[in-house]
Amino acid sequence: MAAESLLSRTLNPRSIALFGAGPAQSVIEQCQKLGFTGRLMPVHPTRDSIAGVKTFKSIDDLPENPDVAFVAVNRIATIDVVAQLAKIGCGGAVCYASGFAESGTQSGVDGTELQQKLVAAAGQMPLLGPNCYGYINALDGVALWPDQHGCKPEQSGAAIVSQSGNVGLNLTLQQRDLNLAYLVTVGNQAVAGVEDCLEVFINDPRVKSIGLFIEAIVDPVRFAQLAHYAAQRNLRIVALQTGRSEAGAAIAASHTASLAGRRSAYEALFKRCGVAMVDTPTELIETLKLLNQAGVLSGNKLVSLSCSGGEASLVADLSEKTSLSFEPFATEQHRRISETLTELVTIGNPFDYHTFMWGDRAATANTFTQVMNGPQDATLLILDTPPRPDHASETWTIAAQSLGDAARATGKRGVIIATIPECVTTPVREAANESGLVVLQGLRESLTALDAVAWLGQNLPGELPARVVLAGKTKLLDEAEAKTRLEKFGVAVPRGLRCARDMVMPSANKLGFPITLKGLGLAHKSEAGAVIVGIKDADSLQTALDKMPKSIGEFLVEQTITDVVAEVLVSVRRDAPVGWLITLGAGGVNTEIWRDTTSLLAPATDDAIH
Repeated sequence: MAAESLLSRTLNPRSIALFGAGPAQSVIEQCQKLGFTGRLMPVHPTRDSIAGVKTFKSIDDLPENPDVAFVAVNRIATIDVVAQLAKIGCGGAVCYASGFAESGTQSGVDGTELQQKLVAAAGQMPLLGPNCYGYINALDGVALWPDQHGCKPEQSGAAIVSQSGNVGLNLTLQQRDLNLAYLVTVGNQAVAGVEDCLEVFINDPRVKSIGLFIEAIVDPVRFAQLAHYAAQRNLRIVALQTGRSEAGAAIAASHTASLAGRRSAYEALFKRCGVAMVDTPTELIETLKLLNQAGVLSGNKLVSLSCSGGEASLVADLSEKTSLSFEPFATEQHRRISETLTELVTIGNPFDYHTFMWGDRAATANTFTQVMNGPQDATLLILDTPPRPDHASETWTIAAQSLGDAARATGKRGVIIATIPECVTTPVREAANESGLVVLQGLRESLTALDAVAWLGQNLPGELPARVVLAGKTKLLDEAEAKTRLEKFGVAVPRGLRCARDMVMPSANKLGFPITLKGLGLAHKSEAGAVIVGIKDADSLQTALDKMPKSIGEFLVEQTITDVVAEVLVSVRRDAPVGWLITLGAGGVNTEIWRDTTSLLAPATDDAIH
């Protein structure tokens, strides 16, 4: 994969042109705060300076072709400015204005048509947006961002691409010790999109993890290739995808004109691509922080340490819906641990080690060392600290230092978790940093993060097949015709006959009882009362037929399978935009009630199906 991507120059500029007085002033101020050392070139027809920086009257007056331009004028003027920038060879544009494809037709103006004109105006020039808040490159002091933010200069960190400007802003404001290298918002993705940002991130060795806040993936095949390339460089991706509910999908369509796919489709796509999924911004932050500082876990075996049975119970309860495993200590390790404690302490996992040695660093470190000297992939210390550090609260810091001592002695990975997110103090962070420990905030999101990085450690990305585009019009087959075609491909189906209402009885006699009667031409036959199973004789069949809706003209009469062990649903459908999706699950008339299904992208291996 080429090191130079579409957005390389755009996201790593040394010269910036700015359009739109108010937003331009904000961008200049934010660049200066972040330490940008390149050239800032505001363009304004009447003002001599903006934020103390000399302006230029027009694009033609610029002393050099900018690496990127921040365009914050109205949507009509945006198209003209973009065309002029493309003509002079600008490296890229960030289009702030909204009112394009995401807005539909308003006041007689077709937003989709305007967006098409914008794309044409850009030509070969990269473009972020429209309807885009901008981006921050904290590694190089670049903030094409017309607002406040929480980023600070960084040497390395996580890179996030977001389809939402405000959620992107919120992520920069986090106070969870996540080093943020890039925050890029993409808006409508009219030209450049998520995949183009990923390519820049992957090729920047300062990026340690990648996060996505997205509504849709435009090019799943390219996305899969990039995920594979990232994993080869020990970079892993964590995704928070919105628009998975019906209401969320409707909002996504009006927000950035995105066609958000069903949850099952994106779960299948991300699983194939080796991308971890989370559900909340805090889970995204904690997972990226863990990847930044410790990388993936090689497995899911954990030990939890706490000085409270209540905390141990919480860990056990909240881990129940994850793949995390808290296995009992082996006999020999159990003996070694018990020798460091009083007989009043019950040894288990999660482990309540009590407070008999609280404040004694040597004794605590000794116990923790025996605990960490085992086969687990990471050891957790549950530790919430007082908000105002003083002499009396030093013992909490000693607990953190003791875990660090044990981690150094064993060479094993240690993680400190505050059950309540804000209950982490600077001394504890410093003790953790000195010992190479990770501090996570919030018990549920921390366990989710650990579950995600454990999954990433055991799942590398797989390739996606090229898209298959079907020519011509689609045709919906009824069950009888569909089964006839499946049978030609070797799929076993019950013996059955298609017939009109007056031929149901002769067809049943020909097949032999018991039979199942199904009305054809209905998508949801069970709800319509158009499926009756286990009909044992002619009288029962006549009764069943009389109950069928009179609107049904054709039927499928099938032999009833009598030696059923279980009914299984198997479906294959094309789900835009991810491709062909195989769904497996509990079948039968209660399929939609149970909703016990899982989805895989086709083709799927036997191992994946099992």
